[in-house]
Amino acid sequence: MSRALTRSERLDEMKVLYFARAYSDIEMAERLGVDRTTVYRDRMTLESEHAFVQDEEGRWRFDRSRYLSSIRVNLAEALSLYLAARRTSQQTRVAHTPVASALEKLAVTLRQPLTARLVRAADQILAQRQDPARTTVFERVAEAWIENRQLRLHYRAFGRDEEKVHRFSPYLLEPSPWNDGIYLIGQSDLARQIITLKLDRITQAALLGPFALPEEFDEAQLLRHAWGIWGGEGVPEIVRLKFASGQATRRLKESIWHPLEQVTDLPDGGCLWEAPIAEWQEMLPWVRGWGAAVEVLAPVELRETLMGEARALALMYGWTVASGRGAIPSLADTFSELFGGE
Repeated sequence: MSRALTRSERLDEMKVLYFARAYSDIEMAERLGVDRTTVYRDRMTLESEHAFVQDEEGRWRFDRSRYLSSIRVNLAEALSLYLAARRTSQQTRVAHTPVASALEKLAVTLRQPLTARLVRAADQILAQRQDPARTTVFERVAEAWIENRQLRLHYRAFGRDEEKVHRFSPYLLEPSPWNDGIYLIGQSDLARQIITLKLDRITQAALLGPFALPEEFDEAQLLRHAWGIWGGEGVPEIVRLKFASGQATRRLKESIWHPLEQVTDLPDGGCLWEAPIAEWQEMLPWVRGWGAAVEVLAPVELRETLMGEARALALMYGWTVASGRGAIPSLADTFSELFGGE
């Protein structure tokens, strides 16, 4: 038989267990091999430092919406957290109190100069314009996702004035790798399928009852062919892009842009980039950003979309090939200006 835990060890073990799920005093006593009275006294001690909630069956657990956990990190781990936190602070456009508070708490665990910079980032967030409604939506969505609870969501899609009301089971919260958007993926009773909603377009959110995450839900498979967060149900299309030699190809090879990408060197010093993409419309801003340094080879619809935009830009700036009007910068100059950072 293993030795009995000391009181200090028992309290540490109870913290871990109460974070994981709810326990009655009897269940906790059985788990730890002590009597119910001991568990009750220890729980009273923990209540002086941690917020508890009681579920419908009378079991106790930590209120994870109030407090999650404490962490200890080494210097390399601290830098990783700092970089993620800095990106979050740079993409927060309103006085988002939960984000500022998280930065302040993270700053306490780090060393200088990381601490001071995160504190300044938190102050900058709180100095931005107030939007209590957005903060409330963020908190409700976070609680629903962590606690496996449904939401009643009022959602205004981009380009539409009317709102739609969804009874929504949140399966996944996913940040976009290409912009500051956060997306909620889950089952909608209105759409009767798994859909993706942008968090910023949710105007109201109310907590409902619990739901069970389907065992067959596989987030990795869902996003396998996504450029960002649009999964798509059909067969993905192969996107083929021809990159110019020189700076464009060198910059492309510095990063992995999609987990399924293939890059093939071409005789002229350029390269061919290919990847199966569920919704090529989502990658339009990325393709546009390369300008004339990339040629779309497939799919045809993507190529024709870029051709149409090129014609529209030429007309807007009053330039045509026949007239030769306007000064067209060289490809090297254009790319250097857009992507020529260190």
